[in-house]
Amino acid sequence: MTEIIVYTTETCPKCRKLKEYLKSAAIEYGEADMSTPESLTELRVNGVFTMMAPVLQVDDSFLTIDEMFDDDQIRKDVIDDLTGRASS
Repeated sequence: MTEIIVYTTETCPKCRKLKEYLKSAAIEYGEADMSTPESLTELRVNGVFTMMAPVLQVDDSFLTIDEMFDDDQIRKDVIDDLTGRASS
């Protein structure tokens, strides 16, 4: 089974957009607080060095905010490709 984790912060508007999109696409995910030392360490160990949320993890692959968003618009195609959901 695919493991999907959204690394978020409490006051992140793009985190809310990402989670809303995943829910609307019926994609199940877990959530991790990106501001904790444990989450930051996990990201660093996996080669993710951003301090900006959200970060999307699908198994061993990661997308950062720059890859998932064009300004305020979510890049559904990029997320769908990573999660294995076909864009329509």
